[in-house]
Amino acid sequence: MSTRSQDLAGELKQIIRLAGRDPEALEGALPALSALARVTSADLPDESARVHFILHHLIPEYVQRLPAGRDCRAIRELMTWEDADGEPQSLTTRYHKAAAQLVNAASDFGRRQEPRLMAECARRFIALDHEDRIAAAPPSAAPDDAAQAPPGADADGNGGIVQVHKNLDYPLLVDLMAEAEEIVILNTWIPDLNLFDDALVDALARGTYVSILMLYPDSQIAALRSQSLQGTGQARLREDRVRPGVRHCLEVLAAIARTIDDDGRRHLRVRLYDSLPSISVYGVDDRAFFSVFLHGQLAVKSPQIEVSGQNSLIGRLVFRELETLWDTGHEFEDLEQWETELEQMGRRLGTSS
Repeated sequence: MSTRSQDLAGELKQIIRLAGRDPEALEGALPALSALARVTSADLPDESARVHFILHHLIPEYVQRLPAGRDCRAIRELMTWEDADGEPQSLTTRYHKAAAQLVNAASDFGRRQEPRLMAECARRFIALDHEDRIAAAPPSAAPDDAAQAPPGADADGNGGIVQVHKNLDYPLLVDLMAEAEEIVILNTWIPDLNLFDDALVDALARGTYVSILMLYPDSQIAALRSQSLQGTGQARLREDRVRPGVRHCLEVLAAIARTIDDDGRRHLRVRLYDSLPSISVYGVDDRAFFSVFLHGQLAVKSPQIEVSGQNSLIGRLVFRELETLWDTGHEFEDLEQWETELEQMGRRLGTSS
C-alpha cells in the first residue's frame, strides 16, 4: 500500500511531464494534490479548474515557499515547465537546469535524481499543507477549549514533549520504525547502528524514506567533538571516536544499500554536514527523540526528550534544526562508492580523507 508522500510524488512526476504540453491529461489524475487544503478551500467548479489551480497557483506558490538549498533549487527548475515567454520547456532542458543546481549530479538524471527530488518535493508540500491547515484553523473560543486541542498542539503547556527517557530506547525506536513512512537520523555518527540496521532494511524494502545526516569526519569540528568525548584517563587521551565512527556507519549503510533493490536505494539518502553539532535527532514520522551533546558522554547515552508533532513548540525547533543542517549537507550519490565520494568531498571542503 502506498503512502501519502509516495502518492504525491507520483503525481508530481506526471506534472513535470504533462503540465506544459498536455494539462488536460492530468484531469482526474491528481487526487493527492487535490486533497491539499489550498485546493479544497478554493471552491473550484470542476476538474479542469482544479487542475488549472494546481498548476498555476498552488505549485508556483509552494515552490517559492521552499527553502534555499540545492535540492529545492533543482525542484524549482523541474517545476518551471514554461519559460519567461510562456513557451513550454522540455523535460530534458529542465533536467539540465536542475542538474546544474546539484553537486556531481549523476548523468542518468531521470533514474537517479528525479525520483529522490520528487520524494523530497512531496515531503515539503505535505509540510506546507500542514502549515496552511494550522493557519486556517479557527482560534479556540475560550481557555477551556485547550482540552480539545489536537495531538501536537501546545495548549497543554508541554510544547509537544511526551516524556523524557533516560537514554535512547532502541526497542521503542525499532517498534516505531516498523510502521514508519519516514525515518530521519541526525547525529555526529550513529553508535550501535547494528541494533536497528535490520529495521532500516525492512523499512526501505516497504518504501519508507530514510534520511541520514552525520558529521563530516575529517573536519576540525569532528576533531573537537572527539576531544570532548575523551575521558580523564590517560588510555583514552588520544582516542578518536568520531572519525572512525562515521566511516564505520558509512560502511554499514553501504552494506544496507547492497541488500535492497533500486527503489529502496533511492529512498535511502545520506548526507554529511560540516557545521557545529547542536542536537541529535532520531525521528520517525512526526515523532522525534532528541538530545544534546555533552562533554564525556554520547548523545544516545544522555536523556532523550520525546517530542510529538512537527508543529508543536519543541517539534518546530527540532525539525527546523534538522532541516537547516540537511540543506547544508553534502549528499552521497552512490553509497557503495562512499570512500571515493568522501575523498571528493574533502577536496571541495579543503581537507583530506
